[in-house]
Formats: sequence, C-alpha cells, structure tokens
Amino acid sequence: MQALFTIDVEDYFHTVEGEHVPKLAQWDALPTRVEKNTQVLLDILDEYKVKSTCFVLGYVARRHPDLVREIARRGHEVASHGMNHKHVFEMAPEEFAQDLESSKKLLEDICGKEVLGFRSPGFSYTDSSPWFFDKLIEKGYSFDSSVFPAARFEGGIKTDQFDPHWVTTSRGRIFEFPITVAPVLGKNICFFGGGYLRLFPKWMIISMAKKLQRSQRSVLYYIHPREIDPSHPRYKMNALNSFRSYVNLKTVEGKLHAILQLSEFINCGDYLHQIKLQEDKNASR
Repeated sequence: MQALFTIDVEDYFHTVEGEHVPKLAQWDALPTRVEKNTQVLLDILDEYKVKSTCFVLGYVARRHPDLVREIARRGHEVASHGMNHKHVFEMAPEEFAQDLESSKKLLEDICGKEVLGFRSPGFSYTDSSPWFFDKLIEKGYSFDSSVFPAARFEGGIKTDQFDPHWVTTSRGRIFEFPITVAPVLGKNICFFGGGYLRLFPKWMIISMAKKLQRSQRSVLYYIHPREIDPSHPRYKMNALNSFRSYVNLKTVEGKLHAILQLSEFINCGDYLHQIKLQEDKNASR
C-alpha cells in the first residue's frame, strides 16, 4: 500500500491559540523560521525520494513566495491551507468561500500550477459547517484533507469512513483524504501526525503503521515545519496547550527517518489521478 506524506506549511506562531500567542496583526513583526525549517524537511524527503503534498498557508506564501516556488521546483505538490489560519467553524459560508478563492489564486500565481487540494487549519471542519464541501467544489478544488475521524480538541468528525473516498454533494463530488486513525481498545486514535506523532514513541508509530498496511490501509502522515525545530520560540500557554504544542519536539526527526523507510509514498494529487484512471478503466469495460 502506498502511504501519503503531507506538510502543513506554517510558522511557529501559527499554533494553538492562547492569551500570549501572537495575533494576525503582530505576525509581520516576528522573526520567521518557516522557510529554513521547510527546507530541512524537503532535504529529508529528497534523501528518501519521497514527494509530498504541501498545504501552504496563504500568509506564508505572501511572505515567502520563493519557498512556494522551491516546493514546486522539487516536485512536491502545492495545496492550500487557507489564508490566515482561521478555523472553518469561525467563518460564515461566504467568508470561507472567499478564503478558499484567495488562497488558491495566490498559490497558483506564485507557483504557476493548478492548486487542487485544501486542508483546513486545525482540522476545523466539523458538523457545524454543513456547507464545507459545497464551497470547496464551487471554488474548483478536487480534493480535501480536513476530516479528522475521531474525537479531538477542536471537534473531529464521527464517521465510519477512514480511508480516502469520494464525497458527493448536490454541487458534485470531491475526494477526501481523512487523517489516518487506528483502532485501539474500541477507540480511534491518530499516531501519525502533529502532536500525536510527537507524543507516541517511535516503535508504537511504526507498529501501528505496519498493522494498517497489513490490513491494506493507506497511512497519511502530516507534520508542521516547526516540529523539526526544537529551539523555535515558545509562548506561555495553559498546561494542556503547552503540552500539545511542545511535547517531544526533539524526537521528531528520528521518527521521520524511520517512517520514510517504511513505505512507498505518493502525493495526494497523484493518488487521486490513479483513482480516476481506474474509474475510467472500469467504465470502459
């Protein structure tokens, strides 16, 4: 089974919210580390000849257009992470639609390639946004990777669809790449990205990935550039948010090397292309 590796290209100050975490109006005055950290990630991926899907925040693209071009030049897929890291459940439908349109156009203008995919900041698509997929289809997206099919801090979605699949609405259809979870003692748990990747030990992550592969399930991994930079600036938060943001940062790079040796990888756009080719082949029989 092919695995998928994805990067949410955002900076260290695009973290969980808190009283002392900088707001949008303060971002431009802050030193940035996303360019350097993303380059480190891309170098590691090059070492294993892995091509990823990079969900680039519009704010980062505006501030670092050369980084977007470098991602594309190295053969990785550029996708959208929205404009300013605002949660979907904080937006009205038309505001969200504008966010989708603006981020897509910005990234396409910079890299010169069509942007097909989207991932909501903080996996913030929930049942409170029933118009979510309609707006994605209306704005020309072909795939999404916002569904977190388990309970989490900002919600998550209750679903029995854990593998990549089509979502059909009255506006058409769009392909969904849910975040990978594994069943443990009757609960679905993520081991493969973000704070979960940092929290769990390497042997457990590898064991769970192998278990899913044996059952013919694709594993989707995700990471943020700040997570391979243990020395990045930290902000005062409550104990829970501090733990979520900063636990085990020093362990991430070693885990990445183990993960990237484990599977063959494909980016989201190429995976979807394979699905469409198979559908065309089946339809022609």
